[in-house]
Amino acid sequence: MKADNLRILSENGFSVPKFQVVNSNEDIDFSHFESELFSVRSNDAHEDGGKFSYAGQFLTVLNVTKENVKKAVLAVAGSYKIRYYEKSLGIKSENRSASVIIQEMVKASYSGVIFTSNPKGILNDMVIVVGKGLGENVVGDKEETVTYHCYREGASYKEGCDILFPEHFVKELEKLGKRIEKLFNKPMDIEFAIEDEKIYILQAREITSLDFDLPVRILDNSNIAESYPGVCKKLTRSFAKEVYTKIFTRLGNRALGKSVKYYEDLFPNMVDDFGGRMYYEISSWYDILRLLPLSAWIIPIWQKMLGVESERITFSKEKPNIYIKSRLLFSFLYLMAVSQRKMRDLSTFFKKEFRYFDKKIEKEDDPKKLYFLFKEMEEVFFREWDLTLINDMVSFLSTYFAGDKVKKSLSLESKKPADALNDLIYTYKRFGKESPKYRRKREKYIKYYGDRTVGELKLETRTFSTNPESLDKLVEERKKLPIKRTKGKYVYKRKSLAGLSTNNREISRLNRSRLFGLMRKLIDKIALKTVGDDIYHLSLEQIRDMIFYGKDFSDEINEEKNMLLVYENIPTIRRVELLGSPDIDFCDVQAIEKDGDERKDFLIGRGVSSGKVSGEIIKITDMRKVSLRDVRDKIIATYSTDPGWFLLLDVAKGILAERGSLLSHTAIVARELKKPAVVGIKGLMNQVESGDMVEIDGNRGYCKIVKRS
Repeated sequence: MKADNLRILSENGFSVPKFQVVNSNEDIDFSHFESELFSVRSNDAHEDGGKFSYAGQFLTVLNVTKENVKKAVLAVAGSYKIRYYEKSLGIKSENRSASVIIQEMVKASYSGVIFTSNPKGILNDMVIVVGKGLGENVVGDKEETVTYHCYREGASYKEGCDILFPEHFVKELEKLGKRIEKLFNKPMDIEFAIEDEKIYILQAREITSLDFDLPVRILDNSNIAESYPGVCKKLTRSFAKEVYTKIFTRLGNRALGKSVKYYEDLFPNMVDDFGGRMYYEISSWYDILRLLPLSAWIIPIWQKMLGVESERITFSKEKPNIYIKSRLLFSFLYLMAVSQRKMRDLSTFFKKEFRYFDKKIEKEDDPKKLYFLFKEMEEVFFREWDLTLINDMVSFLSTYFAGDKVKKSLSLESKKPADALNDLIYTYKRFGKESPKYRRKREKYIKYYGDRTVGELKLETRTFSTNPESLDKLVEERKKLPIKRTKGKYVYKRKSLAGLSTNNREISRLNRSRLFGLMRKLIDKIALKTVGDDIYHLSLEQIRDMIFYGKDFSDEINEEKNMLLVYENIPTIRRVELLGSPDIDFCDVQAIEKDGDERKDFLIGRGVSSGKVSGEIIKITDMRKVSLRDVRDKIIATYSTDPGWFLLLDVAKGILAERGSLLSHTAIVARELKKPAVVGIKGLMNQVESGDMVEIDGNRGYCKIVKRS
C-alpha cells in the first residue's frame, strides 16, 4: 500500500524522492538514482491500510550508503517477523512477500506530518506538525515540534514550541494537503520533508482513527454568536444546553405527541460548545426542520435568514413517514395561525411570573432555597417558551416573502431600549446626576432594560442591573454626543404578519434578557454564601452537589480557569465538523512554558488519545529496566517513547510524556489501543514520582496529581 500511494503521488506531479521496491533476495539496480544516501523503509501488505496504520511497527533505516543498502533491506524485511501488533488488534496474519522500499534520502532541515483532518475527529481541521531535522526524529519524539491548526473556513492557530519554522511554508503545506486529500478522496496522513526550500512528500496513508460509521455533526456559530459572543464560562455553557434541551423537548411533545420518542435524542444536542464558545449544532436542526412540510424548500430559507449557509447538509434520522409529516403539517399550521395570540399571552404571563419570582429572590438568602427557586424558574418560564420558536419560524417565512417591503415595517421593541437610554442621557444633561427625575428614570431603565447588553445570555456578564455605576459612566461618556430624543407613544405603522411576528420576537428577547438577569441575580446571591465569583466556573450539576452535598470543587475551578486562558487564545472558529462526539483538547502554550521545578498538582499537555483514567504512576527512564508485570495497570510517565514501547502500552492504563505530538507513532498506536495519552508536558519528570496517584484526561490534555507517594 505504501509504495502504491507513492507511485500515485509521483504520477500526479507531487515531489516524491526517487524510490524502488525490491524483495529481500533480489539485486538492487542503482542506475536511476542520483543520491549517494538512501532511506530503507518497510512495505508490508497491510501497512498503511484503511483500518490499521502499523505506525512504527517495522524498521526504518536512514542515511544508508550504497554499500550498506543490501544489509539494511535484510534488516527491514526481518522486522516483519514481529507480529505482536497484529495479535493485539485481532488482525489476521498472512504469508506475504517481504518487499522493501529504497528511497533517495532527503537532507531535511524541517520535517513533519500533515493530517488533512484532525485524527481526533474534527473533519475540517487540518493539523500540520513540524520539527527540525529528519522525520524519524520528529515522529519518534526526539525533536521539539510546533503544531498548526488550519480550519477550512480560514481560522488558524498554533501550539507547541517555538522552533523558528519559516511560516510561509504553512500555506504551501495546507495546499498540498488539500490536493492529496482530493486525489485519494479520503482524509490522509502525509509525511513530508523540506530541503533547500523544496517540500518533498515521503509517505501518504489513510488516517486510521476516523470512524465514518459515526454521524457527522456540524457546529456553526454564525447566528448564536450574537447571543453568546466570545468565550463563555462553564455555568453559562451548561445552562444554555439545559435550556435548549427543555425548550425543544417541549416543542417536540407539543407537535409530535407519542411520535416524539424517535427524535428525543436530538433535543439535548441543539447547541454545543467548542473551545469555550457556544455553537448551534445545525446537523440536529436539519433533522428537526426535515419534519416540517415542504422542508426541502424551508431549509434553504432558514439557512439564509440565520446566515447558516453550508454545502454540507447532514441528517442522522431516516426520512419521516407520511404519518409524521401529516401530523406535523396540521400542528404546524395550527401553531402558526395562533402564534401571535399565543405570543401576547406569553408576554402577559411573563410579566406576572417575573414580579412573583423577583420578590421571592429579594427575600431569600438560603443557598438551598435559592437553588430550588432557580429550578422552579426553569420549569415555569421555559414551559411555554417553545412558542417563541414557532414565532421565529413565522417571522422568518413572512419576512422572506415580504422581501424588501419588510424594511418599511417597524420592530418597535428593539427601539425602546435605545430610546430609553437617549431619554436618560437627555435628563442627565438637563437636570444632573443627583436630580430626582434622573434617578427615577435611571431606576426605571435598569428595571426594564438593565440586562439588555452584549453577552446578555452569558450569566457571568456584568450588566447595568448587577453594576448600576457602569450605567452612570456610560451616560457620562454619551452626554457629549448628539442625542435624538423620541417623544410621544409608539404607533404601529404596519400590521403585516412580518411586522407583528418580528415585533413579538423582539418582545420575547427583551423578556428573555430580563429573565436571565433575574437568574443572574439569584446566582450572585448563592455565590455570596459559597465560593464567590468562582461559582461561574462550575456547572449547574456541580453547584447542586456543592450546596446539598458539601463537595469541594476547588480543583475543578482552577482547571476551568486554566482552560479559559487557553480558550481566549484560540481564534473564533465559525464552523466545526465533528465525527461523532469526540473529546477535544486544546494545548495551553503559556501554561506549558511556565517556569521550572516548582511542584505543581495540575499539569497541562496535549491529549493525543481520548479517555480518562486514574491510577498509580510508574516513572520510566530506561524501558529495558522494567517488565510487563511492573507496568501492568499503571500509568507510564516518561520523557518520550518510540514504537518499541507497544508491549508496555498494551498492558498500561495510560501514558504521560514530556515530549510528543499528535503525529508520533506512540500517539497513533495509543489511539488504536484506546489508551488515554497526554504528551508534551513540560517538566513532567521533575513533577512526578513512581507511586504517585494521578488522574489523566486524554480528552482535554491534563494530568492531575491526586496523592503523592
